[in-house]
Amino acid sequence: MPKYTILLIDYEPRSITTIQGPLEAAGYAVATATDGVAGMEAFAELKPDLTLVEAMIPKKHGFEVCKELKQSEHGRNAPVIIITSVYKGRRYRNQAKHQYNCDAYLEKPIEDRVLLQTVHEFLHEKTETPPAQLPAEPDAQPAEEKKPDAAESEISDHLDSLFS
Repeated sequence: MPKYTILLIDYEPRSITTIQGPLEAAGYAVATATDGVAGMEAFAELKPDLTLVEAMIPKKHGFEVCKELKQSEHGRNAPVIIITSVYKGRRYRNQAKHQYNCDAYLEKPIEDRVLLQTVHEFLHEKTETPPAQLPAEPDAQPAEEKKPDAAESEISDHLDSLFS
């Protein structure tokens, strides 16, 4: 029986599979919701040990979901981690942590090892090594910076204007 329950709020099937797979393989129970409203309802019902929220989700923005979860009684003590492929950089990370009270901020693509280590740290497991510890990548080179497509650039520009 899994020791911890994680709620993953994300709308994109490939992203859900990419994140859910390593977590379940490590022994976590993972529940999913595909929009902000359903995520809020699932959080209230499940009272998960940790929640991962994609920033760009339908019906209610992930930053707002995070803020509301952190204001709830259960959310004050349960870590909420924002995950994103659009809002990259220190500016968004700082804003998410200070304005919306997220506990951590991970930019996609997230390496399995980083995901598991982050989750492990927040769940305060008493084991000496994180579950399903992945071997370090030999001579790992920094990933090439992905060039944003036109839609991502347009969204980023619009968000920059909103957050300025």
